Amino acid sequence: MAGTDARAIIEVRNLNSFYGQRQVLRDISFHVPAGKVTVIMGVSGCGKSTLLRHLIGLKPTGPGQIFVDGKDLAAFDSREMEAYRKRIGVLFQAGALFNSMTVQDNIAVPLRVHTRLAEPTISIMVRIKLHQVGLTRFGDYMPSQLSGGMRKRAGLARALAMDPEILFVDEPSSGLDPITAAGLDDLILELREAMGMTLIVVTHELESAFRIADQLIVLDQGRVLAAGPPESIRESRDERVVQFLSRRADERARDQEGYLAELLAAAGGRDRS
Repeated sequence: MAGTDARAIIEVRNLNSFYGQRQVLRDISFHVPAGKVTVIMGVSGCGKSTLLRHLIGLKPTGPGQIFVDGKDLAAFDSREMEAYRKRIGVLFQAGALFNSMTVQDNIAVPLRVHTRLAEPTISIMVRIKLHQVGLTRFGDYMPSQLSGGMRKRAGLARALAMDPEILFVDEPSSGLDPITAAGLDDLILELREAMGMTLIVVTHELESAFRIADQLIVLDQGRVLAAGPPESIRESRDERVVQFLSRRADERARDQEGYLAELLAAAGGRDRS
């Protein structure tokens, strides 16, 4: 199984997940090695975001399905869950900044909520985080004054405010130009190298995934299709993995497009008659 060459900080065992009667995840199993970058990827709707919600504790998990340092996440009491959440940072897809606060106040929120640090100390720590993500001069800006890439960096600074041991990153490249996306990839790699941080990154961007990953988890229709280092995923013979990596459309999708074209053509013919 992927990730067995390093201490598994998180282990997922036969995770199943439902929304009402609809099953979204089916027997998901993998390890997250400490100090490495694990990338979870797959097409839209494959279950990536649901899996992320389970891992960060936003969606309840059944007993015996997710373990953190060998302890069952489902058995955590409120104190243990709070301690776990202090160990993690989350960069949400759109940054999720508070629009009514400046960038520096956004970054200070976790420190004000979870610590008893004095304001001068918080101010110093905020400046350190701004420098870390390349936004030193933008602390007084409002989120609406930032570009998309800068908002992602500000969100990352807030996720790093408590110096988390584990960082979850949801679609870091979504909506960004290639140069800005590459800059975020570099930041992720710096966090792994300089801080020994464990990162779990959810993405569908192939170039980014293969650039930053130590291990890849490929999902499709709620199942793990493949798991392992990037080179083993590239060599996979699984038909669906090959299709995903080569960016080939589904036959079903092409048929639907053809059907729509026929309907439009027929409608155009009736309009002319």
